[in-house]
Amino acid sequence: MIKKWMLITAIICVAGWFSEAQAEDKQWVMLKGRVQVEGSGEDVAFATITLQNDSAKVITKLASDESGRFSLKLEKAGKYVLLLSAVGYSATEKEIVVEEGQSAKDLGVIEMKEGVELKEVTVSAQKPLIKSDPDKLVYSVESDPDAKTNSLLEMIRKVPLLSVDAEDNVTLNGQSNYKVLVNGKSSSLMSNNFKEVIKSMPANSIKDIEVITNPSSKYEAEGVGGIINIITARNTNNGYTGSIGANADSRGGYGTNAYVSANINKFSFSTNIYTYNYRQPETESFSNRENFDMDSFHFVDGNSRYKYRGSGNSLNFEAGYEIDTFNLISASGWGHLGSTKQDNFSVSETRSVINDQVQLYRNTYDGEYEYGFLSGNIDYQRSFPKKDKTFTTSYKLEYNPNNTKYDNLVDGEINYTSYRQKSDNQSSGQTHTFQLDYYDPLTESHQMEAGVKAIYRRNFSETDIMRLDSTSSDWHEDIDRLNDLDYDQYIIGAYGGYLFKLKKISIKAGGRGEYTWNDGVFKSKVNTKFNNTFFNIIPYINFTYSLKPTQTIKTSYTQRLYRPGIWSLNPYINDVDPMNISYGNPDLDAEIAHSFNVTYSNFSQKFNVNVSLNAAFTNGAIERYSFIDDNGVQHSTYDNIGNNQSYGANIYASWRPNGKINIYLNSSSTYSIIEANNELGRSNNGFNAGGNLGARFVCWQGGSVSANAGGSTPRIMLQGKSSGYYYTQLGISQKFLKDKMDVGCYISDPFWNKLYYKTDIDDPKYVMHSESYRMGQTVRISVTWRFGKMNTQVKKARRGISNDDQREEGSGGAQGAGQGGG
Repeated sequence: MIKKWMLITAIICVAGWFSEAQAEDKQWVMLKGRVQVEGSGEDVAFATITLQNDSAKVITKLASDESGRFSLKLEKAGKYVLLLSAVGYSATEKEIVVEEGQSAKDLGVIEMKEGVELKEVTVSAQKPLIKSDPDKLVYSVESDPDAKTNSLLEMIRKVPLLSVDAEDNVTLNGQSNYKVLVNGKSSSLMSNNFKEVIKSMPANSIKDIEVITNPSSKYEAEGVGGIINIITARNTNNGYTGSIGANADSRGGYGTNAYVSANINKFSFSTNIYTYNYRQPETESFSNRENFDMDSFHFVDGNSRYKYRGSGNSLNFEAGYEIDTFNLISASGWGHLGSTKQDNFSVSETRSVINDQVQLYRNTYDGEYEYGFLSGNIDYQRSFPKKDKTFTTSYKLEYNPNNTKYDNLVDGEINYTSYRQKSDNQSSGQTHTFQLDYYDPLTESHQMEAGVKAIYRRNFSETDIMRLDSTSSDWHEDIDRLNDLDYDQYIIGAYGGYLFKLKKISIKAGGRGEYTWNDGVFKSKVNTKFNNTFFNIIPYINFTYSLKPTQTIKTSYTQRLYRPGIWSLNPYINDVDPMNISYGNPDLDAEIAHSFNVTYSNFSQKFNVNVSLNAAFTNGAIERYSFIDDNGVQHSTYDNIGNNQSYGANIYASWRPNGKINIYLNSSSTYSIIEANNELGRSNNGFNAGGNLGARFVCWQGGSVSANAGGSTPRIMLQGKSSGYYYTQLGISQKFLKDKMDVGCYISDPFWNKLYYKTDIDDPKYVMHSESYRMGQTVRISVTWRFGKMNTQVKKARRGISNDDQREEGSGGAQGAGQGGG
């Protein structure tokens, strides 16, 4: 199989070399120069250079480097006009004549006069991949050539402060409890199924990834680690444009995607649709546990084989209608349906302290996890004659169903009763949000913002558990295991913020007040009602100092809280493995954290570096923990038992000396202290370090090769440590049809057929060791074709709803959705 895919790769290479041979026949003229300030001789960094022919047609645009130098290629001789612009300088125009036979022309120094500031400067040559704002860091996905043929997951590996582990779980600053927004708005789909979505979502549908480590007061107080805001691609041209794409991998996975955007008078819209299917080949795992306080159930060993497959469909759209210059209505929506099916066979053996066999059973399991998401919002924005002053009113509706079904047959061989069981859990969440926002740039040095928000959440979980009567062959409901949940949450919040800017210094401060009350009913044989209320004042302050136009130092403090979501609250008992069961805790409270951050950034056109130091202190943290009952069964659930401290450092660096080379490093290290404040009496501490290293080279006309590698040391948990991991990827891509088509081929982990992972739990009452592996050597082919032409952007309200207040918990379904839809 690998040989077949390598043949396809060779064909792409040959096609690229053929394109290069054709390009070498052209006679290029090299044009270069340097931009300086008139009178002083100082260099003008990142001036926008626009080259036009004598018919005023734009030939190319680029930006000068930090020293004001620039160079470009011309295909033929003739008359040209060079236009120069930069913030704080008057526009400069220079006529150029290139004679026949010239191979190079040095324009020398071109001077620009200070004093006239342009309102906007567009840099479209080699757009920087990273930029740093006072309260966030932005990675430009659309500027990364790998985005044209990769999945969103692969791009996230490159983003500073983010990391991806062996099971494709994403962490922010080493934290797994963060919020995910899409276009500044909450997404239950992303919160509950983040890794499944990013594996299947094509990266060419994404514009930017924003990392907000210390969110300002305009965001809800939720999210200890911070916020990941994914900005979807929008067009900047008039008329229509679009793209279609397809991909397939060597495991039998495949996916398709399509995008279209158009503008009709005052109405504009864009839509994106993608589908995916993935396959995970059979995998094996084993575990062994020793229970110190038990003689009969002293040793518990388990072995399993499993495989899974899944599919999904997603559709999102944006639309805007400009009533007049000062009034705009915009709307957006997103729908997603996905499912994962798993087949599992396992054997469990229990032995006594003297190693006698006490219990043995075999378990055959078929399960299906279905998840969905439906979201819609409408915004009205009122603008004013003063630039950027806005008032916005918004409404948002979210609905996300999640259904888990399984059918398992337990065949008891030694001292274990055989049975067959079916379980069907249906849970869903519904959210209504109303919001008002006001933003006023009072002067160039003073800005203020304020807003109010009201949220109503309705969550429920219902479970039907059926047992087969072996004598009558009838199914009967097991009412002894009824564990349903109805849960309502109400939140009212108000915020205010102020920004002061003075030359190189900016200070942003604000506060947010939130009042929350919860009402719930836990339904079992005896219904249990629970309710609570709490009020929080959340301060925020950010200080930014610009050493140079490209260098900044930032320091910030904020307080964050996390409200548990339906997955950790859900009391549904998953006992598909009778010796290892798990369930949620409906009595969970919110956790509160204090977050500090200091960052140095130096982002230029060729070299980017971001160094961040952070610390977080959390009381009552929601921790997942395990314990053993009297029958030797391991229970896993959640509780507010953590008093945690973390101290971390992140280093990101990239070097792009020209448009043909890009080398990057993304690394982090964290020292964690975790203490349990309950009867467990456990504590743990230690270092974790990891990172990614990658490079991309344009080797011929329209063709490039890339290589990426990464890994991590084991991560500290309350009761042990998880496995470290490593990965590698090689890729090649080629442009065709005048750069309108991109074809890519990527090989994941080509040097290992199997990648092994180990997890260890160390508790005073028991120890547990588990190992598993996943298959490597996966090949994926991706093709994307772009069409159309536009020149206007879909207009939408600048401010809208962003419910970032629920904890990011990961998927409750089968682990490791494949990349067939990438």
